[in-house]
Amino acid sequence: MNIRKFHITGLFLCLCLCLPLQAQVLDPSIDRADEPFCYFSKPTDVIGVMDGKEGTLVTPEGYFYTGSGELMFFTGNPPVAVNQRVKTLLHGYLPVIEYNFDREGIHYSLEAFAQTLDGNPESPLINFIRVKIKNTDTKTRLAYFTTGVRYQNDENTDWGVGDNRFGRPWKAKKLGEFEQAGDTFNVHSEYSFTDDAFLKDGRLMYTFPKENMTEKVMTLKTGYNEPGYNSAAKILILPTTPVGIVHYKFFLEPGKEASLDFKAPYVAIDKNDPVVQQMIKASYDEYLDRTVKFWDSILSRGMEITLPEEKVNNTFKVNLFYDLIARNKHGQDYVQNVNEFNYDQFWIRDAASILRMYDISGYHDLARQVLDFFPRWQDSTGNFISHAGQLDAWGQAMWAYGEHYLITGDKAFAEKVYPSVQKAFLWLKKTLEQDSLHLFPVATPGDNEDITGRVTGHNFLALAGLKNVIVLANALGRTEDAKTYQAEYDTYFSNLMKRLKEVTSKTDGYITPGLDKLGGNDWGNMLTLYPEIILDPFDPMVTKTLEVTRSKYQEGIMTYAQGRYLHHYLTMNNTQSELIRGEQEKALQEFYAVLMHTGSTHTGFEFSIFPWGNRDFMMNLTPHGWFSAEFRTLLRNMMVREEKSDLHLFSALSPEWLKEGDKIAVHKAPTNFGMVNMDLSVRNGGADLKLDNKFTSNPSKLILHLPYFMAVKSVRADGKTVAVSNNSAFLPVNTKAVAIEWAKQKNYPEMSYNKAVEDYKKEYREKYQESLTK
Repeated sequence: MNIRKFHITGLFLCLCLCLPLQAQVLDPSIDRADEPFCYFSKPTDVIGVMDGKEGTLVTPEGYFYTGSGELMFFTGNPPVAVNQRVKTLLHGYLPVIEYNFDREGIHYSLEAFAQTLDGNPESPLINFIRVKIKNTDTKTRLAYFTTGVRYQNDENTDWGVGDNRFGRPWKAKKLGEFEQAGDTFNVHSEYSFTDDAFLKDGRLMYTFPKENMTEKVMTLKTGYNEPGYNSAAKILILPTTPVGIVHYKFFLEPGKEASLDFKAPYVAIDKNDPVVQQMIKASYDEYLDRTVKFWDSILSRGMEITLPEEKVNNTFKVNLFYDLIARNKHGQDYVQNVNEFNYDQFWIRDAASILRMYDISGYHDLARQVLDFFPRWQDSTGNFISHAGQLDAWGQAMWAYGEHYLITGDKAFAEKVYPSVQKAFLWLKKTLEQDSLHLFPVATPGDNEDITGRVTGHNFLALAGLKNVIVLANALGRTEDAKTYQAEYDTYFSNLMKRLKEVTSKTDGYITPGLDKLGGNDWGNMLTLYPEIILDPFDPMVTKTLEVTRSKYQEGIMTYAQGRYLHHYLTMNNTQSELIRGEQEKALQEFYAVLMHTGSTHTGFEFSIFPWGNRDFMMNLTPHGWFSAEFRTLLRNMMVREEKSDLHLFSALSPEWLKEGDKIAVHKAPTNFGMVNMDLSVRNGGADLKLDNKFTSNPSKLILHLPYFMAVKSVRADGKTVAVSNNSAFLPVNTKAVAIEWAKQKNYPEMSYNKAVEDYKKEYREKYQESLTK
């Protein structure tokens, strides 16, 4: 987690938790049956380009918030501001926003994307917006449409920023720190029109079509209802005042449709800049075609997972794009930020998980580009740290280095980073020696666990990192180094286990966030098995920690800050552990709970939403890049995952994917052993699995997991019967075809995204009714 720039202090958090919390349950009618389900009451979305420095925020209302202003839309006469909560994506997964609504017999639909005109991600970002207006009535109708731009919306928080928006501009002192391009609001700005554009201080804000335009005026209203004017002027307005108003009017016969195209740069561009004329001439259809082809080409070269559940497929696809949009190119550097909004900055921890997702998805070049930015964050002592007090970065960096080598076999990379790894190890060794318990020292991360003390997760991650230091040494033939590192690991692990036993003796086995005292937020204490197996999967401490953290779930997912908030992606640490432990049912329950808590554009959040509350994350905006990485990694691991020297197939399959005639395809899936390709076809009474794996080194075991809700009668690998035990079959490594005979058990569960949504909506309605009488 990354606590926002304006930190909640411990005192303030304590005070908040002492106050009675009103859940603020919303009227369930916001979830319309004729629209896709959107968990968020005020969703935010992004349009942008891969590696661009900025991304446009699509607001909860359906406006376009940029560095210089917010492009708004109105319908009717007099104009009424558009407010369309639910949006969708082109083809269900492309970062091309769509939404539609009906008013007074007129159907309005909007589509938008962002591009640079020359294809260079460092060039100015341009938003392309098309509005279609169709008469769905049986008689000729008048339709009115209006555009305008304001600096920001109303602000109701203590941040000085409009609700569900981010602050701008902000200049970073160092590459990777928080940065936002844009303008400050200037009450003395001069506003003006050209024939087809609106300008502020001689800089273009947006362009508009001249056809069917009835009027362009500075403001929606005037003080004494005087006639509007459009001559250049310095006008006294507030940041929330829409200006640059353009009105359109259409006479539409039944079934007829009109179209309007608008363009807006992310940052206003000087009217004399050649980019302005290029933008004016740019064809919407041509750039849309470029956009679609680009994103589809990215998908085509990576891992493919296709399941008979559209929501899962689309969430998997677009969350790759969300992380690529959050990645910023600065010259030769690729900075993996978390999003383009409130988290437009670099954290080693987030970047490590995101680049791991790139690697397991088949984008080793993208992962390497992100890794090449890591050395900037190694200080003179050898430590890796991107934010003061957050010592988890050391382990995350070493883990990322080792995992990249394991899945790519790139020895040149290992050779390049090894000197910094040696330096990092010396820092670790010295740090452990200096601590009285020989553990990671006292820290105040101001985030995540939100404690001062020895942080449990810092130690789990350091051990995960040290495992990968050993991997790199062995890969390079540094056998003496590897022995030294292994000895350090063994001693460190022993010291940690000693302390864990002392702590858990007071908690009935539950591993606490800190090693010095009780309290703090569950976070790194949940990392016993993921991203690396540190403890035995069935160690009583692991079992108890899973039990305790699961008991804190609300709405099916993890909570944070002593239950005050829901936390989205934190849940998946437990889910990954359950995959390893073979707890399929729990893993699937959490998988669908996580999926249910996404937007209609498949975005995930961090925290800030109250359980059974108003579903508003306020300033903690979506999409969140760590969610994106963790969701894709989870689905991949459900399909195929490494565990030490073994390879596991189908660790958890949903009953929704195993109906007669269903097919599951996993293609071009990189693993530490080579590429996995498999196709499962479900038939009456069983399923057939075809394998076309391209192993570069064989796993010790190839383990096929069988659904817990099926009574498996037999498994045959290439015609030979294979024994089944504990819902698993051990296949010969080079198996090509598997025939499975099974039958549904009596307790065959009903699990799907749609079922999770309906169950949630039912309970939410019940809580709403309760809120009316309490």
